[in-house]
Amino acid sequence: MILSLWLLATGGLMLASCTKNDESTIVVIGTEYYIDDILTVIPDSLQTQFMASFGEIPRGAVPPKIEGSYVVDPKARTASNVSDWPLQIVEPNTYLRFDRQHNGIAVLDLNEATEQTTDTVFVMGNGSKFTVYFIEDKNYQMPVNGQTFQVWMKRGVIMRGQVTADGIADFRLASIIMKAEDNSNGMLSQYAPGSYFIYKDGDGTAANFDW
Repeated sequence: MILSLWLLATGGLMLASCTKNDESTIVVIGTEYYIDDILTVIPDSLQTQFMASFGEIPRGAVPPKIEGSYVVDPKARTASNVSDWPLQIVEPNTYLRFDRQHNGIAVLDLNEATEQTTDTVFVMGNGSKFTVYFIEDKNYQMPVNGQTFQVWMKRGVIMRGQVTADGIADFRLASIIMKAEDNSNGMLSQYAPGSYFIYKDGDGTAANFDW
């Protein structure tokens, strides 16, 4: 009987340490990626430059509630360590939807131009300031001069901002390449691990927007 009670208690503890995010995914606490897995891909010589452009990364175990839908309009490029990447250009709007937030985990719908991604993301912060991050494996096709090439990319995405009544103030989004391969034999631009691209909302706030 003592053994049975111990097994029951152990099983309950294991279930309590899991967070169910959707119909198919259970993330066990302690197995998540850490934000440093993404940041350390950036070369040491560029860490200061990246942080100066991206700004503060709020950390903490009690993030604010970020559930809701938002639009980054206009989406402006602000910094990159890729020399041929033009800055001060406005891109198509980006749409965000955070849902099912629980214990520092949430589900994100991310719509960038013609591409939409749904992924489990990690949330940290304190007070009204927060950081969201996740690692994405993506495959896509890239047409060039009448040919279509396959691209395989692993990237880290980091977002940060401050929750307000109007949306997410001081919003920043960084896309950091962790690995990239393609079958173009050099016809496509080749981005090394640690290449990063930083964006902001051009008017300062990713506004509430139901999409």
